Amino acid sequence: MLECIFTSHGIHLPAIDLWLDSVEPVAANWISHAHGDHAQPGHGRVWATPPTMHFYLTRFPEASKSSLQEVEFGEQWEWNGARLTAHRAGHILGAAQLLIEFQGERLLYTGDIKLRPPMLGDETVAVECDRLIIESTFGLPIYHFLDREAGTERIQKFARECFSDGLTPVLFGYPLGRGQEIVSALCQAGIPTAVHGAIARMIPEYERAGYTFPGWEPYDKTVAPDHALVLVPVMRDVVQASARDVRIAYVSGWAALDNARARNGAEELIPYSDHADFGELLRLVELSKAKRVDVVHGYTEAFARILRGRGIDAHAAQPAVARSAESEDI
Repeated sequence: MLECIFTSHGIHLPAIDLWLDSVEPVAANWISHAHGDHAQPGHGRVWATPPTMHFYLTRFPEASKSSLQEVEFGEQWEWNGARLTAHRAGHILGAAQLLIEFQGERLLYTGDIKLRPPMLGDETVAVECDRLIIESTFGLPIYHFLDREAGTERIQKFARECFSDGLTPVLFGYPLGRGQEIVSALCQAGIPTAVHGAIARMIPEYERAGYTFPGWEPYDKTVAPDHALVLVPVMRDVVQASARDVRIAYVSGWAALDNARARNGAEELIPYSDHADFGELLRLVELSKAKRVDVVHGYTEAFARILRGRGIDAHAAQPAVARSAESEDI
């Protein structure tokens, strides 16, 4: 079995000297997607899909381009005796699983993943393997999420109801991923939308991939009240202290829990996520046909225990790898 060393800053495969999503500088690193809790600069060599690499360079323009190697979905390459292949992961645009074939074993690392088709991005391709390393951010039965159609409808309905009540709709999204999905849902419905700069600066990469965001404009404090505002969560206190009559929606996997209302000052909870919910995680494990499952991030112990109850040889990674639940998107 290919040895996997789980650390607080990533996963190391010493037999082939490869790291998976290390957030500390290493010699050779696979980056599954461009969220900050998985992608940081300073590595000797980096592999990632083209969208992930473009996001990475937007965030870290100082990164040495000579160390970066773009790989397409389905592309295979050799590294230290292993054959590596990138497969779609559906989390955010460019997110990819990595299949590692070494000495007759097939090891699959999902990174962050969802099974349902996302609003924006690539639909996950299920990959069979001998050993699976899967995230479990929402690995408890209490988490059930909307699909993209229902999520889109709820976002649009919330904005229209706010306007009808004479209020400005405010929807919080992270700078990469769900922020652009919220903007897309509003723009496709013809709803005037103002977008925070941290979210707006990632829109060109989505447009490069063929998505359109008709009619949005940059957010500032002078934006007319007939616009929906798509802002980053750090703007919460600013919005609540403003003179605007606003209503806030929280669009997140954490919105599946009622306590998210108080934590986020939101009147509307929309449980749409770019992660798999509990049912999707179970299905991903089933589709993989893995003989062993290693669980990282989030509810590692609980999800591994649930899998063992279903007859699967499942193990939680060290607690240090189970990053904060609030780091769902960075």
